[in-house]
Amino acid sequence: MQWWIWPLGGFIFWTVVIIFKKWTALKQASIKTLDIITIPNWIVLHQTMGYLFGISFVPWFLLVWLVVGIFLAWFLLQNNWRWQTFWRRYWQWSGLLAAIIVILITIIGLFLH
Repeated sequence: MQWWIWPLGGFIFWTVVIIFKKWTALKQASIKTLDIITIPNWIVLHQTMGYLFGISFVPWFLLVWLVVGIFLAWFLLQNNWRWQTFWRRYWQWSGLLAAIIVILITIIGLFLH
């Protein structure tokens, strides 16, 4: 399997989720697109790095992101954020972080191959 299959599949999945959110009953739901695609983003990142570099650093990214989340929780929860709001935003930021890293890894992969 080629390494670029996973980012392409992730992009197609993102597009399908956005279309479903726009043209179905999901647009009235309180769930956001980033809520849906967080776990698939991390899976796509893991598989892309594995096929491209032969090793995946996703566990290290998640460990660093957990430490960042601890500091964010400590700071933001002291500044009158509700914990439900924080954890929902942290979940969405996790999906966004994975998407940004997938895009960067894809660009790097295009230059390397």
